[in-house]
Amino acid sequence: MPLRSMLKPVVLALLAASISACSQHPVSPAKSAAAPNNDDWYQVRTDNELYVFDDYQVFRDFLATGKAPYLKDLEQKDKYGQAVILALRAEDQGKPLEQIAAYQFLTVSLVPAFPFYGEIRQDGVIYVFQRYGDMIDTISLREPIFRHTEIGSGPNGERVVYGMIKEESKPLALIEKFQAKYKR
Repeated sequence: MPLRSMLKPVVLALLAASISACSQHPVSPAKSAAAPNNDDWYQVRTDNELYVFDDYQVFRDFLATGKAPYLKDLEQKDKYGQAVILALRAEDQGKPLEQIAAYQFLTVSLVPAFPFYGEIRQDGVIYVFQRYGDMIDTISLREPIFRHTEIGSGPNGERVVYGMIKEESKPLALIEKFQAKYKR
C-alpha cells in the first residue's frame, strides 16, 4: 500500500481527535475575565510628558479635563526626553506594571489583538492606527511610513494622519472608526 494512502486515515483520525479534545474543554469564565486589554492603546505627548493609556474612557476624559483617575509616573524618560506617565483607571493603580496593558505595549511585551486601534496625539496632530507595528514605527520615526492625511478633520479641527498599509489607497474603515469615536 502506498505511503500516501496510509497517511490519509491517520491524519483524519488525528484531526478528529483534536477537534473532539477541543470541544470537551470550554474556556473557563476566569480565563475570559483575565483576558489582556490589548485591543487599543493611546498616547498624548506634551512638551515634557508622554501620557500612555490603555482605556478609551480614561483617554477621552483626560483629553477633556487633563486628569485621569490615577497617574503613575514611571520616573523615566523616553528617548525624546519626555517623562513617561501611565494614565490608569482607579482599579488598576495597585497592579504590578507587568499586568498593565499600557506599560506592556510601551515595552513591546504584549501581543496586540486583531483588530487593533491606536492614537498618538502630539503637536496638534492626531495619528491613528489599525496596526500596532505601525504605531511603534511612528513612535520611532515620528511619522508613519505610509499615511493618509486629512487637514482639519479632527474633533477640534486637528490634522489627522492615518497609518495605512502600502497597498491601501485610503484607509476607509479606519477613518470611519475614528470618526465614530468622536461623533458628538
